[in-house]
Amino acid sequence: MLIWAGAAVAAIVVFLLALRFAPARTNIVVDTAASTARADTTLLWGFGPMVVTRVLPRGEAGAPLAVFNDPQRIGHALMTPGIADVTMGAYERLIALGAQKARFDVGLNLGDSARDLVVQTSIEAALASAPVAVRQSVTIQKCGAPGAELAARLEVTASPATLDAIYSRLKSSRAVKEFRRRLRQKVRGKPGKAPKEVRAS
Repeated sequence: MLIWAGAAVAAIVVFLLALRFAPARTNIVVDTAASTARADTTLLWGFGPMVVTRVLPRGEAGAPLAVFNDPQRIGHALMTPGIADVTMGAYERLIALGAQKARFDVGLNLGDSARDLVVQTSIEAALASAPVAVRQSVTIQKCGAPGAELAARLEVTASPATLDAIYSRLKSSRAVKEFRRRLRQKVRGKPGKAPKEVRAS
């Protein structure tokens, strides 16, 4: 009896480890114009159950992410030192997993052409040493609505543990922590005037 119980426990452990570490098919969708940031994961090589992980609340989906339509605040946040490097670095690591589809579109309309140029240049600099496939999948253009729009879509086959490691590394970086702090901060100053830079150290 104890042998069968031990075998059952072992089988459950193996199954749980497989859910965590076996390759899974994941569709990553980020769209600030629709307040969407989620990962749809079909476990066990795409034959298992689907798990949906959301960074933004489901109830907010559909409407633009308000903070991204505030040119002053989002402009200040996007000028965080290092934010383009860590973001493009994470994107490059996802593509390196063998992404079947990958697109990253950035729209800028920060109310100041100089500010737009600073953000665009930081992204281009972060991509300078990236593989051609990565550079060609990223577009930067002017968007119609005030503020900024980010849209990314990737289809990858990798274990949930691998994807979690990439996301955790991004989320815990100093640049992302400073970026999030700036998003919560109300920016004072005249429209069109770039706020004073603060180093993320």
